[in-house]
Amino acid sequence: MNSTSIPRFPGVPDLLLERYLCDELSQEEARHVEEAARVSPALAAHLRERQAEKAAFSVARPFGPVRARLEASRPSRWRGLWRWSPSLLVLGVVLAAVLPRLVTPEAVEKVRVRGGLTARVLVKRGDAVFEQGPGVVLRPGDRVRVEVEDVNGGALYVLALSEHGRVTPLQGFEATGGALSMGPGRWVLPGSLELDAAPEQEALVVVLASDPRSAPSPEAVQRWLEHAARETAFPPSPTPLPGTRHTVHVLPKELP
Repeated sequence: MNSTSIPRFPGVPDLLLERYLCDELSQEEARHVEEAARVSPALAAHLRERQAEKAAFSVARPFGPVRARLEASRPSRWRGLWRWSPSLLVLGVVLAAVLPRLVTPEAVEKVRVRGGLTARVLVKRGDAVFEQGPGVVLRPGDRVRVEVEDVNGGALYVLALSEHGRVTPLQGFEATGGALSMGPGRWVLPGSLELDAAPEQEALVVVLASDPRSAPSPEAVQRWLEHAARETAFPPSPTPLPGTRHTVHVLPKELP
């Protein structure tokens, strides 16, 4: 797997280019990118390609803000509660005393996880753009992007893992453009990946620390996955790092 998030243009990290394409740079930073593109035909061509790719993804899969849905106000139910009959109120008191014994912390955690961190893979094959779902086999040359969704957000790390145990940092590491974080909601990560013809299966591992202040170091995240990769099964099922959640997304591809 080849990562376009690894800097290829001296002095202009890919993360800076993605922020430029998303109009997130200051005027001074934008001028820096534009001046670099004027003297580098390769960089100028890269920017044109990325602009076309972003436009294709935007048309095929538009993303609206999720926070508004999460924070949407709900009608109050207190007025209806006051109309309950005395017998129902007595039942409510009994349930209030019994339910804490029936609902364990483990059950609450399972419910919370179901609505937690998710990762989707968007694929560009020629002019076609689609989501990589069950039964979809990828091909060498396919370009993929990662969409992450979480109700809290936080510090992000993305790594590639091969079935032979090779771990490759992709996002959130110093060598890939520096720290990466997201807010609550859904976000398509900067950069894209191109699948190569290596005769091995691969997976993407997304790690999220809700509190960036106590997030593990990038080195700790990489060591954690390298240790998990020693398992014989692929993909592995690692125990989460303290203070983090993670998801593993297999990228099944055609093998020679």
